Amino acid sequence: MAIFGFWNIDSLRNPHTDERELPRCAADFALERSLDVLFLIECGIPFQLLMAAFKGEPEYYPISCGERFKVLARFDPKLMQRLPLPVPNDRFDIWHLMLPLQEDVLLTVVHGLDKRNSSSAKQELFLQQVVAALSYFENKVGHDRSIVLGDFNANPFESPVASAHCMNAVISRAIAQSGPRRLLNRSYPYFYNPMWNLYGDEPPQSAPATYYYRGSDPLELHWHMLDQVLIRPSLLNRFDFNTLDIVTAVRSTRLTGARGTPDRARFSDHLPVVFGVDLTAENAKGAIHA
Repeated sequence: MAIFGFWNIDSLRNPHTDERELPRCAADFALERSLDVLFLIECGIPFQLLMAAFKGEPEYYPISCGERFKVLARFDPKLMQRLPLPVPNDRFDIWHLMLPLQEDVLLTVVHGLDKRNSSSAKQELFLQQVVAALSYFENKVGHDRSIVLGDFNANPFESPVASAHCMNAVISRAIAQSGPRRLLNRSYPYFYNPMWNLYGDEPPQSAPATYYYRGSDPLELHWHMLDQVLIRPSLLNRFDFNTLDIVTAVRSTRLTGARGTPDRARFSDHLPVVFGVDLTAENAKGAIHA
């Protein structure tokens, strides 16, 4: 089982003047959850400061990535190859993960355009670029075992995530596995969005979503599921729903304040997400059971 975690830590500011406890908490998150890969979004903290927070615990290694992200893994960085984007963009990165005795997968991390500074149409245009780049690499490697994770700055039901010409991510496993959607003589492959399962008050020990905002509009959701993991249908049978979690505490340290909303003063205005995928290769499974 490969375990992945990601967290928008809202830390592109000067790390020497940022008094929040982020390096220690990020390290504790990785260690407590036994993460194989940790993705930090909006992270300006230098790798050396992050690595120092592990204090001699099991080794993590820095993975090549853009300046907006920091990625740490428990394996040789050569096994997670960063792919050159057809059109450079600092808001997403794509890697080809090739672990021994595991099925190889494509991993994409995104930091979507925010609503305050971008229209919905502009958010959609960005995610179209993400899908186009990922589709290019899916064709190149010859499979669509793909995972897209990160802060989309849009909810699961909003157009940038749900529309066919964007992420085309759906709530239903059956729909995701029914084959690509066809519109105007063009096929649009689905993603499945498991985050729908966590949107709301269940399970009670978790948070209703990953981001809280109390706006002034008459229609206000308060809780927003901006941080999501999307998977191609080819990985649905390998996705471990029992591991999918919105993290509200790390080693007994609460990431939320008195009202249960993210404690942005000490940590971040987003909550982390963790999930697991069984990538064991079929021939390796046979060898294990032999």
